[in-house]
Amino acid sequence: MKGKIFTPDEANRMLPLVSRIADDLVATYEDVNAAIQAFEAERPKAEADEARLPLLRERDQEVTAALDRLQDLIYEIEALGGTVKDHQHGNIDFYGEVDGEIVYLCWQRGEDTIAFFHGLEESSGQRHPLPAKIAA
Repeated sequence: MKGKIFTPDEANRMLPLVSRIADDLVATYEDVNAAIQAFEAERPKAEADEARLPLLRERDQEVTAALDRLQDLIYEIEALGGTVKDHQHGNIDFYGEVDGEIVYLCWQRGEDTIAFFHGLEESSGQRHPLPAKIAA
């Protein structure tokens, strides 16, 4: 484990920015998938007709550009101290502490605050409500 340990309040103060980045992350993830599908659809055509190779290269560049943008957004979240847990839905975790144990404070796109956590070895599907004494 590496990184800052956040209180729920500290993490919640970042949510307006994190939320915007998560929205971009989800949209870019969709762009990546669309670019890959376009590339995969073009590949057999280019294999059958070399005149289509420039279009295949263009599709490949679109995939690369979309992946680069996705990676940039992941770096933005990481620079804030978060970890992207789900690109498709924009779920972000932050290290936190609950009852003396290091955990993930977890946030899902669309939530107003960080109100849940899960253990480092648990999945986001195993979220638990934050205890009232530490919830913001």
